[in-house]
Amino acid sequence: MLAVEIEYLNRVSYAAKFDTPTEHEWPPHPDRLFMAMTAVWGESGKDPEEEAALRWLELQEPPEIAAPEASARDGFRSFVPTSGNMANAGYLSGSNILQLGDSILRKERNFPAAVLPDDDSTVYMIWPKAEPKDDTKKALAGLVRKISRIGHSASLTRVALCDELESEPRYVPNAKNSSVYLRCPGKGRLDSLVAEFDRSAESGVVLRPSAAGAVMYGDKMYERRASTMGDEREWVVMSFQGEPPELTSFPPVAKKMRDAIMSHADGKVHEVVSGHAGDRTPTQKPHMAIVPMANVGWGKWSDGTLMGLALILPRNVEAPARRQARLAVTKFLGSGGDLKIGGARFALSRVEQPAKSLEPKRYAKAAKVWESVTPVVLDHHPKRNKSPASIVADACQKIGLPRPAHAHTSRHSPVGGAPPAYVRKDQGRGWHHPKPGFLDNKYVCHATIEFGREVQGPVVLGAGRYYGLGLFLPAAERRR
Repeated sequence: MLAVEIEYLNRVSYAAKFDTPTEHEWPPHPDRLFMAMTAVWGESGKDPEEEAALRWLELQEPPEIAAPEASARDGFRSFVPTSGNMANAGYLSGSNILQLGDSILRKERNFPAAVLPDDDSTVYMIWPKAEPKDDTKKALAGLVRKISRIGHSASLTRVALCDELESEPRYVPNAKNSSVYLRCPGKGRLDSLVAEFDRSAESGVVLRPSAAGAVMYGDKMYERRASTMGDEREWVVMSFQGEPPELTSFPPVAKKMRDAIMSHADGKVHEVVSGHAGDRTPTQKPHMAIVPMANVGWGKWSDGTLMGLALILPRNVEAPARRQARLAVTKFLGSGGDLKIGGARFALSRVEQPAKSLEPKRYAKAAKVWESVTPVVLDHHPKRNKSPASIVADACQKIGLPRPAHAHTSRHSPVGGAPPAYVRKDQGRGWHHPKPGFLDNKYVCHATIEFGREVQGPVVLGAGRYYGLGLFLPAAERRR
């Protein structure tokens, strides 16, 4: 195996698509690495052993690529002097440098960029079947060590050969679900680049290198783009009759709802319903979540009123567990549908055709950007080398989603009507949990997460996700 690691030192890759220069390129195409290796080979004296190593590399099969999700940075336009007109405008005369003004032709340039996650800024290119000889491997190691950038000069990189990978390959050439074109070097690519450089030197004009041949790659992320929780067809929605509880009081309501379902279940309660394994320890498998359905995300009309709740079963749940949960709900509603919390009583009724704030489809759509309606309870406290955003990104992977390209945390949610992430103290306002003191020792925050491509909801994250905390709404569903 041959593997090259590329660390983006400032977490930004400035590289435009070859055919769409206003859009950023990600992941970096294998030919970009090869061109960078060719450039440093030429600049450092054209060592024969390094040349032989480049000719060996261009004959290898296209590499696999391990790359994190990256988000697009807002692009900007700039007008740069064209190099071919500098001398004619008097740029080299020295004394006239301050009098050039409008005599220099300026061309519009775009600088699209991909921003990498805080805790993952390394790309691996892997040739799993390549077995270079010792002298070839040594020459390749020397070449890549000289590379300081890949793509634009602002894309500062550290490049090296590596023996161990910290990420699994995500982009695989010639896969069944091929969906991404990546340019890869082939036989004769080195000669082509050298010839183009020579023509550029002779003409005095910097010429753009030709594009290498494209290879279709499959993106493994397609295989796990849906969360572990079920789609809207599996939701059981109920609405409150009369005065509902406060949204910040929902976790105890969810606990009471789970208890009510378990008390009306026939036979042994399935761990998908109870959340506990046979030995009464918390199950490690996805299980039933109870989430709030509130008046949120409607702009100025949102007041955060709790309209109802929904039961969500995991995807591909076993039929006996599904039947037990649905039959228990029917019995609970048939007995009056009352939940007793403290000294208050709240009545629930089944909603057959949910609409507006009770519509599951709002939460179960596919989207790239998601915003929290209820705060996320982090699995552990942030540390110096582990930010809250990074822990939120970890939580996404725990529910079957890819790691987001970007995550932002705050005490406040951008979703209209969503209460801030403050924990209730004594009689003060704020969120509280069915387990006394549970949230006192937890880091609680709202979050906005952005994936590299659309993921299928629902998205419910964090330590309180089965009690309605960490519920997200697609950003497209939020109205200003």
